[in-house]
Amino acid sequence: MTQSRAGKTIKVSVSLNKADVAALKRHAREFYDGNLSAAFSDAARWIRQQEARRRLIDKLGGPTLTPEAAAAIDDEQRGGPRYEPKKSRRKRAA
Repeated sequence: MTQSRAGKTIKVSVSLNKADVAALKRHAREFYDGNLSAAFSDAARWIRQQEARRRLIDKLGGPTLTPEAAAAIDDEQRGGPRYEPKKSRRKRAA
């Protein structure tokens, strides 16, 4: 059940597994001086951004990233070889 609060916030009660609570608390300590509400707010903002990206992608005609390109990006982020586009040969001026 939610409870009315002053301003733009509402109070909620949630049940989470211990590992998730620990991660939120670490995030709160590191970025918000231990303010757990701010960490939850940060997580909610991330979810809203993901939803907005999905809506934009759908509006633009859907995803165009191929599974192969996604795998190459993932490999590069893990420290694998970088994608190097083929260099076009320059034609000599006559």
